[in-house]
Amino acid sequence: MRVSVIRQGKFVTQERPCPTPGPGQVLVRNLACGICGSDIHIFNTLRGMGEAAPDWVLGHEYCSEIVEFGPETKQQLKIGQRVCSIPFIETDEGQDLVGASPTAPGAYSEFMLLSESLLLAVPDSTSTEAAALVEPLAVAIHAVAKAHLNGDESAMVMGCGPIGLAIIAVLKMRGVEKIIASDYSLKRRALATAMGADTIIDPAQQSAFEHLATAVGEETENAVIFECIGAKTLLAQICAEAPARARIVVAGICGEEDSFNPFVAMQKELNIQFVFYYQPEEYAEALKVLADDGINWKPFITGKVGLDGVESAFSSLRDPENHAKILVNPWLSGDAIEPVSL
Repeated sequence: MRVSVIRQGKFVTQERPCPTPGPGQVLVRNLACGICGSDIHIFNTLRGMGEAAPDWVLGHEYCSEIVEFGPETKQQLKIGQRVCSIPFIETDEGQDLVGASPTAPGAYSEFMLLSESLLLAVPDSTSTEAAALVEPLAVAIHAVAKAHLNGDESAMVMGCGPIGLAIIAVLKMRGVEKIIASDYSLKRRALATAMGADTIIDPAQQSAFEHLATAVGEETENAVIFECIGAKTLLAQICAEAPARARIVVAGICGEEDSFNPFVAMQKELNIQFVFYYQPEEYAEALKVLADDGINWKPFITGKVGLDGVESAFSSLRDPENHAKILVNPWLSGDAIEPVSL
């Protein structure tokens, strides 16, 4: 089988033996896999390690189909059934992260192994592309849940990358009437509008915090800020500019040490909530939302690429004016990024 593997700081397409499913495992054929921001973080980290970096096959936002059952499986689903799952796999050594660990190859490959017990069947009426968005949508559902909405909030989303866009869609689905989206990228701001934002802000031109303050008026406890960028010093800026008693949900991944002055947050009685991943029931809800067309997911996907084009896809994603979410289709030939119009 063919895989796209990170080797010494570059993506290389190589042939590997097809894996054999062990007890409780299934072999699946990968149909589509989203390129996640955390994939880019891992790639950048491995590139900085040089020759010391392990080989790594990424891909944890996938829709696949069952090819073969291993021993000790219940086989309640059929061969050929499309599935998605929380990206974990049970092995003899314990639980591993699919695509987020060098020892559990992910869906930047033609085939991979998954745990049968975690599989969710993708309804026949749901497209493969939509099913590949279950994982990032689950992240957004979890982040919004941690905001503890009561129905009177105005929300501000800082950063309109894939997670920020998904959070905007979930906020719209939850009935939030005022959603302010802030991003330097013109393309990302347009996507934010398509996903349900009411007001879009270029922070180089105006302050999204001023718009949020106007929206909530004196009821500043109804201000909810979603930080979806993960940049160093950004949390300190948010604490300085947020309305008093605002809720701050930190969903952006900052991979380096950061600091802020707690006294600034204390004076304002800010509520700061860090979020990470999701619960299994939130993953299942994400699949149901997509299956029921509960959100407008189609603007989310802007390109697709085969295994030979993963390197160029990562390069393209460095510029937010190019793409939001690119799907890897292991069965596409060539290295070109194909535009998507769904």
